Amino acid sequence: AIDYKNGYKSSSWMSLLNDRLRISRPCLTEDGVLIAAIDDEQQRELSFLLSDCFDGNLLGTICVRANPSGRPTKTGYSVSHEYLLFAGQSSSSGIGRLPPTEQQQARFNQTDELGAFEWRNLRREGSNSDRSARRALYYPIYISGERIRVPEMTWNDSDEEWIVHEEPDAGEQVVWPNNEEGAEKTWRWEWSTVMASLPQLAVRPDRSGRDYIYYKRRPHDEGVVSVSSWFDAKYSATEHGTAVLKSQFGVSPFSYPKSIHAVVDSIYIAGASRRDSWILDYFGGSGTTAQAVIRLNREDGGHRKFLLIEMGRHFDAVMIPRIKKVSYCPEWNDGKPVLTSANDGQATAPRILKYIRLESYEDALNNLQLRRSKAQQTLLDAAQNTEASRLKEQYMLGYMLNVETEGSQSLLNVQAFTDPTAYKLKVKRPGSDETREVNVDLLETFNWLIGLTVQHIAAPQCFSVKFERDSEGRLQLKGRLKQDDEGSFWFRTVTGTTPDGRKTLVIWRKRPGGETPEGVEQDNLVLDEWFTKQGYSSKDSEFGLIYVNGTNNLENLRTPEDQWKVRLIEEDFHRLMFAAEGV
Repeated sequence: AIDYKNGYKSSSWMSLLNDRLRISRPCLTEDGVLIAAIDDEQQRELSFLLSDCFDGNLLGTICVRANPSGRPTKTGYSVSHEYLLFAGQSSSSGIGRLPPTEQQQARFNQTDELGAFEWRNLRREGSNSDRSARRALYYPIYISGERIRVPEMTWNDSDEEWIVHEEPDAGEQVVWPNNEEGAEKTWRWEWSTVMASLPQLAVRPDRSGRDYIYYKRRPHDEGVVSVSSWFDAKYSATEHGTAVLKSQFGVSPFSYPKSIHAVVDSIYIAGASRRDSWILDYFGGSGTTAQAVIRLNREDGGHRKFLLIEMGRHFDAVMIPRIKKVSYCPEWNDGKPVLTSANDGQATAPRILKYIRLESYEDALNNLQLRRSKAQQTLLDAAQNTEASRLKEQYMLGYMLNVETEGSQSLLNVQAFTDPTAYKLKVKRPGSDETREVNVDLLETFNWLIGLTVQHIAAPQCFSVKFERDSEGRLQLKGRLKQDDEGSFWFRTVTGTTPDGRKTLVIWRKRPGGETPEGVEQDNLVLDEWFTKQGYSSKDSEFGLIYVNGTNNLENLRTPEDQWKVRLIEEDFHRLMFAAEGV
């Protein structure tokens, strides 16, 4: 993500979007769909990019009435629309149908063993309903009371009509798909479909009182709520984007938010009708996508999850507060929740929001600490006055980050791993030069670095202990390891599976002894005792890999039957953070 600016133009804008499209495609499932919202100025360029990136698999374009009052142009007309472009991962991708509206749902007022339905005349009406449009859909059906029969017929290609091989039985009435005025119309279904669907058909009087053929149409049947290529006033960003934010905050804290209805419906038809979908928005903006997913889950009891990425200052000022607000209550007015009997249960439902703040490029630079001895500086100054004047340039480019900045927090100061809860970085506040010191979540970062699929993160445990030496001077515990909230020895574990399938245990500990020989000895004695007490040394088949911070003696506890191996967190942390891509 970037701090996006509408001022990006032409090649710069296309390069920006092209990079993100190509990175995001592997994130899609086999039937996944990418949705891109764009105004009229660069809709054509974005369409070209999508076609190139998705191998021409463009699924459709929807025109959205985003701004009813319009945006004036140099040519004198007012633009009041935007576009939604849909691209598919594969041939399995597609644009789905919307659920029925309340008005549409009200028509399905009949029920049977398969659920709700409405009766629809089998005769086609409207456009393409005349016999000349679909001649194969023009054929007779025989009825007798409530009994429906389709006679045997053969299609005549030369005359483009059906040859009927059976005469009606006595008492049977011949019904053609003609309307009340006698105009030749067509049936909605072809002959073979009617033959296979007789249980779904019934004889009912039409508007003129004549007996006619009707079929059961259900809420999600073909054509019931298919998506139009035009999203009308309901999708106005002014009325249903800006106004929604204003109701939540009392003012509108964000420019040009999307209409909540446009985002809800586009997410739904792109595949989120499945209730366990993941929705990724890497231009998170004001958080409309998050609110849309929460709304969909409320409406149908789904378990969809959203992942939003943003780096603008509105991340803290708008997005996070908005997600908290809509998680608490679906309706707001002038910055206050509107609690009613209808949404009271929705308001109290618990939800978990997790966000991860990534170190920025500027933060990495701001946390570099240069350490240069007087002797080093003298040599560099002298090199400027000799034929080897390029020495300083070569040193600055090739060695300075490895030598003078070694141990800087942004370059991974492994010495600070003695207390993994206290690793800090100076972080610049978005939109200002002010910096503040924040804690870095080493535990979470390491899980991502090794690609751990986390099964369990344990609560921290603290212990107190006393030491003594035996007659031969060997360090040992004086008494037992005692769990104590005020104890200086701290442990926290993570269990999960690495990408290669190994069951993994990650042990984080505070090492109050530091790097002194006696301190290391004490820390490792406590680690061994804790490890044995937890029963890990006896679970020879549970873990294949064990990580721990700091040098240790855990390998000494392994029996010949044990398969687990011990690796240092610091070594893999550093390797995975700084290894060259592809190595």
